[in-house]
Amino acid sequence: MRSITNKIHIIGSGLAGLSTAINAIKKKINCEVYESSKNAGGRCRSFFDKQINLKIDNGNHLVFSANKSFLNFCETIGSMSTFKLISQDLKFFDIKSSHSWELGFKENLLKNIFFKCPIPKTLFFDYLSFLKFLFVKNNTTVNELVGRSKIFTTFWEPFTLAVMNTSPDYASAKVLSNVLKETLFKGKKNCLIYQPIKNWGESLIDPAVRFIKKNKVRINFNETLRKVYTRQGKIEELVFTNKKVKIKDGERVVFAIPPSNIVKLFPEFSLPCDYNTILNIHYKVSFKNQKLFKNEILGFINTISQWVFVKKNCISITVSDANKFNSLDSDTITKEVWKEVCTFLGKNIQYENAKIIKEKKATYIQSPKNNALIQKFNEKKINNIFAGDWTQNTLPCTIEASILSGKKAIESL
Repeated sequence: MRSITNKIHIIGSGLAGLSTAINAIKKKINCEVYESSKNAGGRCRSFFDKQINLKIDNGNHLVFSANKSFLNFCETIGSMSTFKLISQDLKFFDIKSSHSWELGFKENLLKNIFFKCPIPKTLFFDYLSFLKFLFVKNNTTVNELVGRSKIFTTFWEPFTLAVMNTSPDYASAKVLSNVLKETLFKGKKNCLIYQPIKNWGESLIDPAVRFIKKNKVRINFNETLRKVYTRQGKIEELVFTNKKVKIKDGERVVFAIPPSNIVKLFPEFSLPCDYNTILNIHYKVSFKNQKLFKNEILGFINTISQWVFVKKNCISITVSDANKFNSLDSDTITKEVWKEVCTFLGKNIQYENAKIIKEKKATYIQSPKNNALIQKFNEKKINNIFAGDWTQNTLPCTIEASILSGKKAIESL
């Protein structure tokens, strides 16, 4: 990369925007950040909720030891000590059959899967569907690839939802293949799960903001980008809520915002317009009831919910591909999901209070068609620079993709 001394204007202080700023600082590039809300972090932020009187995460995330961009980011901002490694095997519970099973992260993970056949009532041959992901075409969906597998409902469907927030009917098998090749196919060393000791805000967002401010980079909060003025393909002025910013010769703009916001500013761009909701329900429970959960992370099958995270101060549950619940009232969803938890425990217990967060447009539907649209967009010779998990169309929309996109944005200058 050539030496750059002129200023970079970064739109958005979600994880992609923060990563862009931090990578600019590392390259000694002058930059400034603009954020529409009063807080940084986007879907990774944490906040104190008065309803349940707890500090909670906006959403739950699975991060693996394979995620090198995440690990490097945490080393840079000095937050690795605020994370813990989940040492237990992943436990799954099928509410339909009442069967439980575990995925053990041994050194030779595939051998463990093939010869132990961990899912009840399965045989060696049922796991041959794993091998189909070694050679996948770009236009193939997960359902088209392994929809007839005996372990589709018990493994491939929940795994796809967890990784891609997209139904296997639409999810790109190529993207899921990329995940498998970097995690399960490489064994234990790439499958260790990182979780924050307290919350994502204190482990990821707050240290990143401190690092940025320590390096004299300003984050302008409550500044929504309203208009972009261009001339002959070059940005001349940014119009925010409270200010106008002239873009001088040699300065660049990085748009680290979702595609839904990009098309509002640049309606001529063709980007995915269909999205999926993620629901996160945080249940405040007594210390006694929290001790009933023996695993820190649980996978649920044939249920509304997919993942249960047993945290320090609450039980947090994630429902992916949740558009069908957008119009359903929060109280109904909260009660129905808790019934599933009680079925797993084998006893009815009460929660003290609950908070449901509907993250609409959490991710675009990661189908082969939409991924091709992103790829075509990325290949255009556009004067502007874009960051965000959605720009990394060979990866799912995750923390890793967000951080990587910020790094690539600076490398592209």
